[in-house]
Amino acid sequence: MKSHSNRLPLLAFVVGLVGLAGCAAVNDTASSTPSTRVPAFAIVDEQLVQGEMALYADHTGTINLKLNMNGRGEGTQVAKLAGKPILSSCVGRLRHTATHVGSIDLRCNDGALADVRMVLIGDTRGYGHGYTAAGLASVVFGLTPMEARAHLTTPPNKQLLVRSDPARLELK
Repeated sequence: MKSHSNRLPLLAFVVGLVGLAGCAAVNDTASSTPSTRVPAFAIVDEQLVQGEMALYADHTGTINLKLNMNGRGEGTQVAKLAGKPILSSCVGRLRHTATHVGSIDLRCNDGALADVRMVLIGDTRGYGHGYTAAGLASVVFGLTPMEARAHLTTPPNKQLLVRSDPARLELK
């Protein structure tokens, strides 16, 4: 009977290791699978891009934004007339720095880089503001286009309009 009692600590140790390995595998799987995809909008250097943000269970995320032409090609013409590079896409990574606070490392095709400080206003909703070398950057995610208008920095002499079909924003 004494030989069985000597094996109990060893058995408990092995079971604990197996349990930890299983938890690590579950955590790796959870962090590689998007838990939620939500709409996202940004105004970077007075240009509007929109797309989606993928939010992961490990409190990180990715954002993928593109120029949404209004059907008449005005987005490209406005950028050329203003003498600015044409912004057609931005990507970035989100990381939480506290429970309801984080940052988005935003990188755009025109060379604009911004560290956007964001605030969560729900599990899958938030907004943030930052600076590029040429101006301001504002980002929202998980909000309807109407809600997004309240948190995006609209350039002077421009209007941010909500379009219903499909649900999107337009900068005029």
